[in-house]
Amino acid sequence: MHSYSYSRNSDNNNNNYANIIPLVSHTDSHYNISPATSFLTYQDPVYGIKIQYPSDWEKIHFDKNFIVGFVSPSSHDSGVLENVMISADQLSSPTISLNSFGNTRISKLESQYRDFHLVSSGPFITSTGSPLYKIEYMHTEGILPITTTEIWSLKGKEAFMLLANVDTSETSIYMPIFQKMINSFSSSAPTTVLHPAKVHSV
Repeated sequence: MHSYSYSRNSDNNNNNYANIIPLVSHTDSHYNISPATSFLTYQDPVYGIKIQYPSDWEKIHFDKNFIVGFVSPSSHDSGVLENVMISADQLSSPTISLNSFGNTRISKLESQYRDFHLVSSGPFITSTGSPLYKIEYMHTEGILPITTTEIWSLKGKEAFMLLANVDTSETSIYMPIFQKMINSFSSSAPTTVLHPAKVHSV
């Protein structure tokens, strides 16, 4: 299983699609999500991505693997900081369809996690008109039950992934935020790749 923990002082250079599970002490206060939560817009002109995120979430930039990440400011007693990460990688075949890509990805997840449980999957179009593929599944990280949502966008030779992690018991609390971020997400083929991209064989 290729997964690892994230902390604000760590240097993560693992070259794989790892689920970043930020861990914190259990002394953090409960994060109350208000219907009036304000959102900011993140844009990356190099990779051509755009997404909205909660203004009180921490924005994190990476040197490799992930373009940017957004991490909630605190956690419940589980010790998991809910997060959304975005990556851009090269496709081995630019002609693959979203459905074929999604089916291949699900097969790899089934072999990666012994306790993999698929919740839902399939293509959809966001309110911005972006065709995406969603894979939502449950698994465990140590003893923590995690629900992960992968959102994939294929643009030419590039595959963009939006990865959201949440404690399974808190899915209903954070899903509205994840859904708003997903609906606002759009991508275009990057103009220039600043960092070496990992080839995703499909």
